[in-house]
This record gives sequence, structure tokens and C-alpha cells, in this order.
Amino acid sequence: MDKIIMTNLDEEIYHETLFNGLNVYIYKKENFLKKGAYFLTKYGSSTNEFVPINESKMVSFPKGIAHFLEHKLFESSDNEKTFEKFEKYGADVNAYTNHDVTNYYFSCVDNFDSCLEELINFVQAPYFTDENVEKEKGIINQEINMTDDNVNRYMYEEMFNMALHTNPNKYKTIGDKENVSKITKEELYRCYNTFYNPSNMILVVYGDIDVEKTLSLIKKNQEAKKFDQISDIKIKEYNEEESVRESYKEVKRNVAIPKVSICYKLKFPKLSGEAKYKEFLFLNLLLDTKFGAGTPFEKDLMKEDIIKTGLSMNYSYFDDTVLLSFSADTDKKDVFINKIEERLKDQNLDEELFLLDKKVIITNLVKMFENPAYVASMIYNNIIKEGIVINDAYSIYKNYTFDEFKDEFKNLNFDNKSILYVTKKEK
Repeated sequence: MDKIIMTNLDEEIYHETLFNGLNVYIYKKENFLKKGAYFLTKYGSSTNEFVPINESKMVSFPKGIAHFLEHKLFESSDNEKTFEKFEKYGADVNAYTNHDVTNYYFSCVDNFDSCLEELINFVQAPYFTDENVEKEKGIINQEINMTDDNVNRYMYEEMFNMALHTNPNKYKTIGDKENVSKITKEELYRCYNTFYNPSNMILVVYGDIDVEKTLSLIKKNQEAKKFDQISDIKIKEYNEEESVRESYKEVKRNVAIPKVSICYKLKFPKLSGEAKYKEFLFLNLLLDTKFGAGTPFEKDLMKEDIIKTGLSMNYSYFDDTVLLSFSADTDKKDVFINKIEERLKDQNLDEELFLLDKKVIITNLVKMFENPAYVASMIYNNIIKEGIVINDAYSIYKNYTFDEFKDEFKNLNFDNKSILYVTKKEK
């Protein structure tokens, strides 16, 4: 077992790669009641074309199958429901699928060892039958209906579809009814056996726990199981264009006030490690210094009656593409779009606000270690996004200069954008 020292933070994370390739990370936090774990595979909804384990040809799988697989792993052959098993221990258990990963997790105060074994065991014991797969299709279709009725979620997902040409992040995590109808138990097993191999998975444990005892428990659990040895999984690569696929779209939905989303498509170099981590820092500071709470921008829009509620903004980063999105309720679409564009392209950057926002980010980094669950999520997010645990984030933040920020901003091109306008249906 080795230690990852978090520089300047007086914190450490234990790490070991097991004999079967499973990467285990343990963050011990004394005098903290809540304990838990995240058990995730590097397999999300954007991975639909790959070479399955023990096969030689690239195969295209139905969209939404990663999310479908997540649902099915909660079903066991003993007919005892997974949620009820954790309830007996006084624990919470759940899972989610996004574009990059499928993550299973629990939290508890007592019965930690039992919960940890239960988590590992149910994720590593798939039970798919023709009958339970068909039954699940109806459940997933109901979920699709519910998400289709959620206007904000529709807009968020549609912006991806409008901006991207070929990158599979353009598709909904949940899939659609046509693709869901094609899923079979055989395809679920092919996906499971490829991506749920320990060598493609991460287990992050946190809380006031005995590190050696916990690692011994995990090792003993894994030694009792057999898995195929796999090399790198071959996944189809995509060369995404710089332009957006669709620049403008207008739809009618059940909304009281019209809504507008603007999505700027930016191209970045393909990076990893600390270099990519700095790009996330840049994007966070860009949004904070241009549109954050330290600026009067949002309040001015409200005061001038340009937006009716708050301004929503976020970014998504994958491969070499960043999607920078802004949305609001407004009946002054063109004015809102122009205000966002003017603010975004304004070359007059505020150094004082930059330094203040940087201090806030550093403060939040330090505070994060007061909550072990946040640290655990930081660990797996680092691995998925940057490929390593970033152990010197404090210095990266501290040493990032205003001149670096200005130089990077000058290289951005905001000419490629998609606009989605949602108006209310006529009676």
C-alpha cells in the first residue's frame, strides 16, 4: 500500500492496486461518524461502440445500455432486494450513470464492513434473464416519459445534441424507447464482462475506519472471485468538428415563460493530468469572473427585466471539446443573447475579481477535507477526468496567475454556438 500525500493540506490517501487490477483508495478521517464507499466502472452512456472482451470486432450497442445495466445490477438471484439489504444495516445505497462512469455507493454510521462487502458483492454478481430484462424496459420507458416532461432537463440534453456532430456525448444517458427495446440479456452480459472487470474499476472508501483491516477485507473478497484478464479496452474514437451541428432551434413546451439556452462550442487541446486540471480551473474562473456572484451581471439582467428568474450556467468538458452553456427564463430572447455575448467576449478582465475568486476556490479546497465523502468523490473524479489523483491542487491554484488566465482567454473562439428557444404551447 502506498500513500498519496496531499501537498500543503496535511492530508493523505492510501492506495493499492490489487492482484486483479482493482484500484482501491482509502481516505481515513478520524472522529467522523459517517462512513461509505464508491464503487465505479469507467463505463458510461457515451461508450456505445467498442470491442467486447474475448472478441475481435468493433460492436455498436443500443444507446442507454449502460444506464439499463446499472438498474439491473440491483436485482439479485436470491430475490432479496438490494435496497432492503442495506436498510437492515441502517445504510443508504444508490447509483448513477453519466457520460463517463457508472457509480454505485453507500453511506452508513454502523455496520460498515457488512455494507462494504454487500456493495462489492452485488455489483460483481450480475443476474440477467429474458424475463427481468423485458420487465425493466417498461420501467425505463416510464423514466423516459418523466424526463421528456422535464423542460430543463430536455433543454440541457438537447443542447448537447445540437452542438455535437459525432461525439456520443450528444445522446441521452437514459437512451430512447427505440434503443431500449433492442436491449437483450446477452448484450448486457457482453457489456458487463467488458467494463465491470476489476482492472477497469475503482473502489474509494472513506470515514473513520481501520485502513489495514478494510484493505484486508477487500482483498479477501476479491481473492474468492475469478475474473478474466483483460488488456486495454478498444473503444471507438471520434473526431468532433469545430462547428455546431445545429445553430438554432425553436420548440413549444408547457412553459409559463419562454426559455432560452445558449451553448458555445470551444476546442481545447487533448490534455491529461495537471494540465487538464488547470483547464478546469480556467473554466471555473472564467464563469466566476464574468457571470458569478461577485459581478453585478445577473442582478442587472433581473433589474432590467431581461430575465425573470436566475441565470443558469455550466460547462461540459470531454475529449478536446468544451460546451459552455447559459440559460434563463426570458421574453426578451435577442436582448438576452446579446448581453451574454457581449459579456463573454469582453476582453476587459478584472484582476481584483480574479484574485478574489481564486481565494474562494482555495478556501473551498481546504474546507472540502472536512467532509470525507467530498474527498472520496474528488479522488474518483480526478482519476476519471485527469487520469491521476491530483495531489497538489493547492499549489496549482495558488500559482495560477492572472497573465496565464488572460492569455488563455485571448485564444478562445466564441463564434460557434447553438441557441435553443422554448416557447409555450398555444391553447
